[in-house]
Amino acid sequence: MIPASKCVADLRPGDELPVTEKTFTSVDLVMYAGATWDWHRLHHDEGFASDMGLPAPVIDGQIYGALFAKHAIDWLGPKTFIQRLNFRMRTMAFAGDTLRTEGQVSEVLDDGVVVLRQQLKKGEKIVAEAVTEVRLIG
Repeated sequence: MIPASKCVADLRPGDELPVTEKTFTSVDLVMYAGATWDWHRLHHDEGFASDMGLPAPVIDGQIYGALFAKHAIDWLGPKTFIQRLNFRMRTMAFAGDTLRTEGQVSEVLDDGVVVLRQQLKKGEKIVAEAVTEVRLIG
């Protein structure tokens, strides 16, 4: 069953998005590489990552944007249009890491745009931060 979308009138600054978590495996990284055609060995080759002095393959930074988008849409519902998503990477994450996505409503603008501030964390360390502007359709 597809969940109902939230209504802009019901959203307030400070509303918290539910926390989501995902542990990334090497298989996840290879699947993402296939979807994006980003086959740099750093993202899937354990030997290459080790030779570079890294503990494991690096999670592709594009995934961070996908996690922020999914986090917003999963909470707001299927009638969510992402108007703008800006994020800044703060540190690297690696295969085997569990990333937690958190967020809250920052603003509800007069034109119906909802601004979210989101964070991607590994433990308590911030991996990336985002400002996501969404519009609820319908």
